[in-house]
Amino acid sequence: MRGCLKIASFIVLPLIIFAGLAFWALRHKLPAEPQLPGKVERGALEHGGRTRTWIAFVPTKPQAHPALVIALHSSMGTAEQARQVYGYDFDLLAEKHGFIAVYPQGYKGHWNDCKAKGPFAAKAENIDDVGFLHALVDRLVKDHDADRAHVYVTGVSNGGAMAIRLALQTPDFARAYAAVAASVPAPENLAITPKGEPVSMLLMNGTADPFNPWDGGDVVLYGVYGNRGPVLSARASIDYFLKLDGLGGPPARTQFPDTDPDDGSTAERQRWTAPGKRNVTLIKIQGGGHGLPHPATQGMRLLGSSNRDFHAANEIWDFFQQAP
Repeated sequence: MRGCLKIASFIVLPLIIFAGLAFWALRHKLPAEPQLPGKVERGALEHGGRTRTWIAFVPTKPQAHPALVIALHSSMGTAEQARQVYGYDFDLLAEKHGFIAVYPQGYKGHWNDCKAKGPFAAKAENIDDVGFLHALVDRLVKDHDADRAHVYVTGVSNGGAMAIRLALQTPDFARAYAAVAASVPAPENLAITPKGEPVSMLLMNGTADPFNPWDGGDVVLYGVYGNRGPVLSARASIDYFLKLDGLGGPPARTQFPDTDPDDGSTAERQRWTAPGKRNVTLIKIQGGGHGLPHPATQGMRLLGSSNRDFHAANEIWDFFQQAP
């Protein structure tokens, strides 16, 4: 009997420890949905022989020709999760400023982004997400008289890489782009032929991201999970867009107040502008992991520290409004 108990303890105790570590690593907290007077609409259209869907938040008093802010979810995500990850801030901003916030759904939880490599169906089946997003804007222009000249695109992780694809492949699709936890692919991992035209681009990356490496290299979680091939460093990615836009020299630097000293990270904005040029901005999250800053967010510890010093969506919207 004692021998059986001893053997059981050798089996059960490690399982308990593993379960506890997994709970600690995967536990996360996202902001609660606020009470909003606007309307949440759900739509669908046929594209490429598939039914593609989206969620849109339409404010109570939209502008006569409302702008569109398209927010793309991360890997294994949903349109609803995109609303949550951005802290519902784009809904709040839409209600205040009269634009429409749009959350499209990727194919089987992913986007066919700018990288050639990716272990998911959207990449394997070469899904035409560029065409889908263009068709989505066409539908919203038709249904809501949206302003095609004021389309903005942002995304997180796989969604951020999809925003980069749009910026490189069809730069005139949007007035400005913002990619979070994503970088420009290395030349051998680039899925498209870029047009080489200037764009307004914001990158927001963490220096301690365990998935999308700040210093460049393979996009793979701790060297083990989901390898998506190599990307440039955050600095080289910004330099890529600076060259496209004909910008250079030292940026204007702004340090964000460290309002939460317990989050393990700080943030700095670096902005390049010039008369007659597009805007380029890098937000460097020193010590930050693979996630989106928000004061009420605690991301999975597996993905590194969650910055809680500012609202990422507010910063992105300010950048969009300043885009020439």
